[in-house]
Amino acid sequence: MRDFIDQVEGELPGTVVVADMEAGLEHLSIGTLRYIDLLLVVVQPTAKTMMTADRTYKLALELGIPEVAFLGNRIRRPADTEQLRAFAADHGSELLVAIPEDDNVRWADAQSRCILDLAPDTAVVHAVGRLADTLERRSTAEVV
Repeated sequence: MRDFIDQVEGELPGTVVVADMEAGLEHLSIGTLRYIDLLLVVVQPTAKTMMTADRTYKLALELGIPEVAFLGNRIRRPADTEQLRAFAADHGSELLVAIPEDDNVRWADAQSRCILDLAPDTAVVHAVGRLADTLERRSTAEVV
């Protein structure tokens, strides 16, 4: 991944790369993400994931990553979203989107199929669409 990002940075300046990395802090600690402008940290409304997100946020700041935002995942109730909004605000950041818990995701995964093919009009698909729109607007605003 580091080599790929190095190549894109060198050959295609201004290109937007979105990478879905494995969970954990290793990518931050080994320098894989040194060129990033925005780190999206996935957080669920549980103490364990919020502790990990807190450590990730702090490490990102130490590494000089200019912006960290949070994605809420597996949201079951409005109070979960509010909890994660408060968590993001406590970190001087924002919750970009709250992706709801959806059994259709597990169903699609069990069939090795894309959720878009099996349940394209679900709340989870709409939430991911809002995230894509938000990221596109941000990247377009930065390029202009």
